[in-house]
Amino acid sequence: MTWHPTLRRKLVRDIRTQWPQFAAQTLIIVLGVALFTAAYGAYRNLNASYSGTFETERFADVWVTGGAATALAAEARTVPGVADAIVRRQADLPLRVGADKLRGRVVGLPADRPPTVNAPTILSGHYPAANEVLVEHHIAEHFGLRSGATLSVLGADGWREVSVAGVASSAEYLWPARSRRDMFPLPDNFGVLFAAEPLATALAPESTEQALIRFAEPPSAATADRIKDLAAAHGAEEVVSRADQPSNWLLRMDINAFGELSYLFPLLFLSVAGLVAYVLLHRRVCAERPVIGVLLAGGVGRTTLLWHYLQYGIATGLAGALGGILLGLAGSGALTSVYLRAIDLPASAAVVEVLPTTLLGGVAFGVAAGALGALAPALLAFRTPPATAMRGATPSGASRISLPERLIPMLRRLPARWLLVLRNIGRSPRRTWSTVLGTALSLLVILTSWTMLDTMTTALDVSFHQVQTADARVDFTTPVDQRRLAELTAAEGVTAAEPMVQLPVTLSSGGNSYSTVLIALPRDTTMHGLRPVAGSPAVRPANGILVGKGIRPLLHVDLGATVEVNVSGAQAVQVPIAGVLDEPIGTFAYCTIEQLDALAGAPVPVNSALLRLAPGTDPDQIRRVLSDRPGIAAYEDLDEVNRLIDRYAGFFFVFIGVMLALGGLMAFAIIFTTMSINIVERRREVGVLRAGGMPPGMVARLITGENLLMTMLGVAPGLVLGVLGGRSFLDTYRNDQFQLDLVVRPGTLGIAALAVVCVATVSLLPGLRAVRTLDLAAILRERSD
Repeated sequence: MTWHPTLRRKLVRDIRTQWPQFAAQTLIIVLGVALFTAAYGAYRNLNASYSGTFETERFADVWVTGGAATALAAEARTVPGVADAIVRRQADLPLRVGADKLRGRVVGLPADRPPTVNAPTILSGHYPAANEVLVEHHIAEHFGLRSGATLSVLGADGWREVSVAGVASSAEYLWPARSRRDMFPLPDNFGVLFAAEPLATALAPESTEQALIRFAEPPSAATADRIKDLAAAHGAEEVVSRADQPSNWLLRMDINAFGELSYLFPLLFLSVAGLVAYVLLHRRVCAERPVIGVLLAGGVGRTTLLWHYLQYGIATGLAGALGGILLGLAGSGALTSVYLRAIDLPASAAVVEVLPTTLLGGVAFGVAAGALGALAPALLAFRTPPATAMRGATPSGASRISLPERLIPMLRRLPARWLLVLRNIGRSPRRTWSTVLGTALSLLVILTSWTMLDTMTTALDVSFHQVQTADARVDFTTPVDQRRLAELTAAEGVTAAEPMVQLPVTLSSGGNSYSTVLIALPRDTTMHGLRPVAGSPAVRPANGILVGKGIRPLLHVDLGATVEVNVSGAQAVQVPIAGVLDEPIGTFAYCTIEQLDALAGAPVPVNSALLRLAPGTDPDQIRRVLSDRPGIAAYEDLDEVNRLIDRYAGFFFVFIGVMLALGGLMAFAIIFTTMSINIVERRREVGVLRAGGMPPGMVARLITGENLLMTMLGVAPGLVLGVLGGRSFLDTYRNDQFQLDLVVRPGTLGIAALAVVCVATVSLLPGLRAVRTLDLAAILRERSD
């Protein structure tokens, strides 16, 4: 490209004289690049933190439960690609910490050394000796457990008191999920202990053994299939890969969705920046056609002229990229810290670093947004014939009344000044469509974030106020009858108790299968709401099961289809799907207790109960009273579960909230730039009106009316684009555990539309103030566009 000194001075002058528009366009790119740098940098940090933890603890790739685990591990070690395989004992046993009872899990460790696979990281204390345990740090922090403290485990011989050797973190329980079917246990309702194998065996001599297998590198399909074949040959009950391990699955799902958002949102912002650059520079090229004609006629090369207009876009892109990188680096560290604190990852495992690829990506995105936006206008200048350009713009045809006047003839009776407003909209299609586009893009970036916030808020409200309507749940150490259930209501503050049975099941159909929980409740339950999807019965059927709507795509079944229900240790049965439920969180199956008894061929032991508490009752007091009773294994405050999921969703809310704030700022920049250009382009027209005697206030009202009318024309398409954008981005969070349907609240659409109109009004103020100080004599000497 050839540098031309005159054009260089013109570029600097253009930036200086139009610095508000240049700054606004640069701000849009700053926001997009900052968002990319912060989000993508945090995504890389989170991946590095997880990977480092997995490497340090030698995280397993496959968990094989049941069968001849020792023989399986020995044979697995001979498979090429397998680095190690160990056997351990694991049992789910009730725990008692002080007066509190909760579900627990005891994981066996070698007595004399840390395991070579899934070795927990000791945060404080020492490796457990006889009758000692390491306490997983979530439960330790909740109950204040430290070395030397004691707690009890309900083993084969009754409650056994054990000492705390220390506090540990484990890659298996970065998020302390019990299973894929119970992803959100509370720290006061579920805890993990690590004990030497002799103690684990003494506590649960009949517990199932597990074989843990770690690969030297990502396995081939043949290696993975070989391990599955070995597991089946040795009678394994369950095979879980690293991808499906509950804690890793949940966090990886969240991080992967965040990773997609980390480039989708910046891509949205930078695409908008490119469109804004295109609109503004195209209007500038059209306004400067006479100047372009003079330059070409004077011997300036077309390539030089092309490079001149491209420089404007590159300058905005480069300035925005540098500013965005500086802002994004600070945001990257903050986002990483917020997320790692949310999952309580030990500080020693956290990785916060700046990668060159993130910085180079930010620069490339910023420059590309500015340059690509400027390319089409630059090519327009490149192809402009000098003689045509120097003649200036001429009307394309005969004038005619505006479209609104043709549609509504009564509008023709309006005063001339308001007819001028209507006719100006059609007189300059370029100006009209650029304003409509700016409005639509503003609503797109606002509503894409806002509808996602509405959706998640509604999903949480539905799950914990319409579906799960009980206040608490208790688990029993042994099956109970109606008399024991009635005793629960004798506790002060407990107004009702309903039996509940939960069974881990696998649903199968046509070669597809899905593991979930079958929940059996009384037919007239008041503690679990049913929300059938459209076309599904709204009553509890006499035959068949109800399933969450996530089952349909997983098993390729629908209402009326028959599925096979498999329960470990029992014969599989064929059951029809009698209803499909709309539950946004979780994918479960339901039936009545009477149906479950009929399917099993005998009464199924009741092992849990749902409770309704009187208003104003202290749940902690109820916990203490019920936990003190014999036969109670655990108490769960379901309101606390709601708060736990709120905490899990907190990072999502933080990220989307930031997107909403940045989207609002970007919307202001877009509208401000569009409105200010609208006024600048009409300086001579305004000067003529002023010179003809029209008061400045009247001119200001005409300009305001015209621009607000064009803004409102962009509201409807903007609302549609915003809803479509929210739906597209929400797909990144949809899976078998989160069946989220986009929620669009009318109030959200109304507030967003009103906000855009208000921003447009405010954006007009600087230009309207300039109308009052125009040099009329100088303007009338200028040549109009």
